[in-house]
Amino acid sequence: MKEKKGKIDRILGIYSKFVRGEVVRKNEEALIYDVNERSIQRDIDDIRDFLVSDAENTGVLNAIIYDWQKRGYRLELVSGKKT
Repeated sequence: MKEKKGKIDRILGIYSKFVRGEVVRKNEEALIYDVNERSIQRDIDDIRDFLVSDAENTGVLNAIIYDWQKRGYRLELVSGKKT
């Protein structure tokens, strides 16, 4: 059960960074959480899947994109509800 809690904490930690507008770098996160970069990539993919599902409910589409200038991933608003 420890493995599952570790993954949940890791995904929520990464998601929190995205929400705060931080750039996420796989190599840095892998060191922080003591996992390989492939695990971090899967976590980012899980977050992407969540954002797509969430868009169906909220009408707000956010995307995780790779920012080549900052050499990391960041959250970007793709489209939202018209107010």
